[in-house]
Amino acid sequence: LRRETTSIRGIKANAEGQFPTMIEKVQIVLTVVQGSELAPKDRNFLGKRTSSDPYVEIWSNNKNMAKTKTKFKTLNPVWNESFTLDFSKKPSSSSHQEYIVLKIWDHDSLSRPDAMGEVGLLIDCSKRKDEYSEWIEIPPGSAKNAKGRILVKLSVQLFRSQALVRGNVFPLETNQLRIGLAWDLRNGRDNVDLDVSCVALTNSGSVSMADTVYYANESNSNGSVLHSGDEKEGDEEGDDETISLSLSRIPPHILAMYIVLTVATPGMRIRDIKSAAIRVYDSARGITLCAFSPALNTRSQDATAMFMVRIARNQDQQSHCGWILTPIEDTHPTARDFGSLIPYMKSYTRDLNPSIHVDPTERIAICRKGGNIRIKDYCRGGKLPDLITFGLAWDVTSDKDIDLDASVICFDKGLNLIDKIWFRKLVSDDQSILHHGDEREGDELGDDEKIDIDLTRISELIEYVGFLVNSYSGEELDDVDKAVCHLFDPKTMNDMALYAMTNDRSVDGHTALLVACLYRGGGTWHLQIISHPTLGRTVTQNVSDFRCYLRKSPPH
Repeated sequence: LRRETTSIRGIKANAEGQFPTMIEKVQIVLTVVQGSELAPKDRNFLGKRTSSDPYVEIWSNNKNMAKTKTKFKTLNPVWNESFTLDFSKKPSSSSHQEYIVLKIWDHDSLSRPDAMGEVGLLIDCSKRKDEYSEWIEIPPGSAKNAKGRILVKLSVQLFRSQALVRGNVFPLETNQLRIGLAWDLRNGRDNVDLDVSCVALTNSGSVSMADTVYYANESNSNGSVLHSGDEKEGDEEGDDETISLSLSRIPPHILAMYIVLTVATPGMRIRDIKSAAIRVYDSARGITLCAFSPALNTRSQDATAMFMVRIARNQDQQSHCGWILTPIEDTHPTARDFGSLIPYMKSYTRDLNPSIHVDPTERIAICRKGGNIRIKDYCRGGKLPDLITFGLAWDVTSDKDIDLDASVICFDKGLNLIDKIWFRKLVSDDQSILHHGDEREGDELGDDEKIDIDLTRISELIEYVGFLVNSYSGEELDDVDKAVCHLFDPKTMNDMALYAMTNDRSVDGHTALLVACLYRGGGTWHLQIISHPTLGRTVTQNVSDFRCYLRKSPPH
């Protein structure tokens, strides 16, 4: 944090020649000096109230922040004690006022303290900066027989951070970076789900899902990038979601990382979440590098996603800074996750590698948030392949062999069971679906289990093709290391949909997952993203679960 507005290398001034800043923290130094003619609470030997043992508690936001020492047998105490009070401010906050309450008590060693009164201090931090003193009358109604006054001294210090503004460039002189996303309940009551993701692109320009962290994949391949987990309401203190980066440990094949903000709540847009705030911290030095309020950006008015910043390797060999942070602030009107934004990120990276090929149709459905997609929209060139594959992968966990199973359930229009394809029945009756066999340990390279689906051979009787994952060995799905399932084109190896289960709190306590369902519509195949956790160690235990889900939430 910087007390003054100062220039750092690469920061652009605004039209007035000033460098944009935001109030990051307010620090108030409050000195409780003395009291005068306070209310007597203690009786003398004749039974008359003549004295008190006063002390003062300092409260703000319903929290007891500090307390003075007790001064015995006096109605005119002199404390002369100073307290430093820190108040964090969200970048979107328009209020520069802080409210502090001084509660005066009479100490009693044998019973509860007696209230002697309280005073409230409404401090306008934007106007009060130099130290000032003030005698404050104690309202008679603030406690029984309350009276007197109290002398306080105040000084206010504003701590500012550079505002995140398009066109600014931040050479990162740190190896420890943290991205914080904070927001509050909308109107103080409506839950809102925002997500922050870190999408990693390789030197060749491809997206590395193993090094991309988001709500369902909380660690990259070597633990150098970590996500705090999905927060769905915005009711946490401080940052609701964070991404921590150890830049010196980022795998060498990663060229750039993009921080993307998305609104997962249907019907909501960035402009609706006025309290949303993004901060970039230098974790090593404990300072804020820059901050941003997405809802205040004019580009966010009709947007559901925003490209916040790019963190890229420094191409200047003469610089001692290994990474550069660049604000982007572009938006997308409909995206609810980063899966449909891949072409944009590739385009942004062409200044680092001009040979990167950008396919406007490239995208991947991030299975978790629900919804329906037309599969060909997630295929290269917009063409649906004849053969697609459902893959399931996991690793040996805590030196224990774990048995997960991938299965397929087929229903007709009336949701009558037509077929089950699993480790005890590897081929469907119509020969369109082939299970490659049971893997019981999770020690294979790539996918541990695969199921091929030939869309051209699926029986006309089949309306729904459901994908299911079971933990046959009984482990909860979120506890299995690097558990992920995906739907992909086996010829191009292009992912169409992906679900990461490890550390996903929504599957905590569950041994089965209804992943997704293929269904017919408009002469082509669609995919309903279900992501519904349940219990069951084999597919036979979950047929009714799948049927009930489709009956309650039919694809549309």
